Amino acid sequence: MNKLIIVVLLGLASAQLQSVQTLNVTQYLGNWYEVASSPWVHLTFEKDAYCTRATYGVQSDGNLSVLNMERYGSPSGEIKEITGYAYIPNPEQPGQLKVHLDGAPFEYADYWIVQLGPVKNEQYQWAIVSEPSKFFMWVLARDPVEYNLLYKTQVQNTVTNTLQFDGRFNQYVARPWTGCVPYSDSQ
Repeated sequence: MNKLIIVVLLGLASAQLQSVQTLNVTQYLGNWYEVASSPWVHLTFEKDAYCTRATYGVQSDGNLSVLNMERYGSPSGEIKEITGYAYIPNPEQPGQLKVHLDGAPFEYADYWIVQLGPVKNEQYQWAIVSEPSKFFMWVLARDPVEYNLLYKTQVQNTVTNTLQFDGRFNQYVARPWTGCVPYSDSQ
């Protein structure tokens, strides 16, 4: 293995990541907008993506439905989407989900909810999501404008200082929503 990759892996694994210990799934459902993520996200499967949105619902089998959408190439670009589902394999660790995305090169991926923001209108207002290796990190918000006004500084400090997403490839990078053409089902 390349020495640089080993150093990067060791650096990312330096701080033990914990998921939330309580999760109200109903308050997690609905639309989430990606307001920040780690560079790995945009160097890999979200390359050339803008205005990324995730929508979670409940399937008849009790699993969560997943619909990820993005604009490709620009804030007004073609819409690309991928569907799948998520589930909680261990009820004693409700923040540690497994997600399956149809057509992805992996069967299941870890989806750890690391921190949750306040509840307003029966919904969490922001969430920090990652996985145990800390390669990938997302900050999701219900409303990008409100997030930037009310929560951005606090969440960015939490991501960088408390959770130690502070390496070259796993740091907080804001994802702008200026100029994003709304999805047709947006309210």
